[in-house]
This record gives sequence, structure tokens and C-alpha cells, in this order.
Amino acid sequence: MKKVFVNSKELVVPGTLIAQGPYRAGKGTFREGNRIYSTVIGLVEIRGDMIRVIPLEGPYIPEVGDNVIGKIVDVRFSNWAVDIGAPYQAGLRIQDVTDERIDLAKTDLRKMFDIGDIIYAKVKAFNEVNQIDLITKGMPFNGGPLRGGQIVKITPSKVPRLIGKGGSMINMIKKLTQTRIIVGQNGWVWVSGRKKELEKLAIEAILKVNRESHTHGLTDRVKEYLIKRLGTLKEQGVIENIPKFESKGGESNDGKA
Repeated sequence: MKKVFVNSKELVVPGTLIAQGPYRAGKGTFREGNRIYSTVIGLVEIRGDMIRVIPLEGPYIPEVGDNVIGKIVDVRFSNWAVDIGAPYQAGLRIQDVTDERIDLAKTDLRKMFDIGDIIYAKVKAFNEVNQIDLITKGMPFNGGPLRGGQIVKITPSKVPRLIGKGGSMINMIKKLTQTRIIVGQNGWVWVSGRKKELEKLAIEAILKVNRESHTHGLTDRVKEYLIKRLGTLKEQGVIENIPKFESKGGESNDGKA
């Protein structure tokens, strides 16, 4: 018999019986006979016949196609080592950066990406020996490093909550703080603002979402928080006006980075 014992987005602990029947056991679950159980503390995700549990804590586990933010930690002869917050370093090869033919004997790769540079990339491959390959070719910003701004790190499983339904949460934060924000599915978020005070405020809002991600009415609370703080900044002469923002639709955890 086909049956689901918990709701989608419900919090479960290791050993929780999630479903029985012809479902596929995804990440964070295991099958025993005809039943599927959780292996981690996390949120249940049910998509069609696939069931998985997204862990609330722990390192980022890559999936092919994920858009991530990373930091260059080493420059090698023909590639770069990149920290993306996963248990293993990722690699970025020269052919996944540019279509130009590069003479590696005459080219200093540091002119393209140097140690400490922040990049926006896509997970191209992740295999059984934990090799993570990235690609920046074709990504926004022409695949170049992200200049300026700050990186804030949140729990990877809370990224959909930060984005919101149709981008509702993150667009509200960007609009009200007048900042540029890029959210990586690895939980790394790049924030850049023309005014440091607004950049700091955007980061405060992002961290608030991270802390309170499983509570109801979060979008309204974040909006109220931002408007109150913006009112203080206006009184201090940091900004002239508080941007108007009309929210659309309800809240959801189903956003994608």
C-alpha cells in the first residue's frame, strides 16, 4: 500500500517513518523493506515519487546544476581549488572558464582568478570519489570574480526560505536595502551596497531569516524590521527616503537559487 506518514516540509529526526510503497528514497533517507525512514534531522521534501530529507545542519552537499558562491584557495598549473563550504574542495579548470585557447606555459592564471577571489559558479559534476567540478563560463558577471561586497554564510537548507516563493523574500530585502545580493545554493550569500549601512542592514535581515526560518509570518516580520531600521537611518541622514515595496503572494520554502 502506498502511504505517506508525514507532511512535506515537516521536521523529522533520524529513524522517523516517512512513507511506504513504491517511492524512491533520496538523500537523507534509507529504505528498509517497503518503508522509507529518515537518516538525519531535517525537513521532508516530497516531489512526485521522490522523497528526501534536507538536513537542518551540516556541510553543503553539492548537486549537479547547483549555483554556488566560492572562494579561490589555490592556483595550480591548469586549474583552481575552490572552497564552496562542502566537505571536499571543488576544482575549476581553465576550459570551464573560457573558450579561448590558453598557452598555460605563458599564462599566469592569477590574472583570471587569484587566491581570495570570490566567484559565482555552477556545479558541473560531482562523482562517487567526491570530485567536485565547477564551471563559470556563461555565468552572470561574465564568469569573473565578484568585486567588493561581503559574504554571509547561512545554513544551506535554509536557502529556499531566504529566496521565498518566486523570489519574494530576497527581492524584498534587495529592494528595501537597495543592495545587490546573490544567493548560492551552498548557503553563501554575496551582498554589495552603495552604502555600507544598507549593506550591513541587508546582512542583518539575511541572518534573521536564517535564525527564524521555520516560523510563520516571517516575511512580514522581516519587512517590519527593515522599515523600522530604515526609519532610523533616515533620521540619521544616511538615506533620504524609504523605498516602497508591495509584497505579492504568500510565503513558501520552494524558492530556487
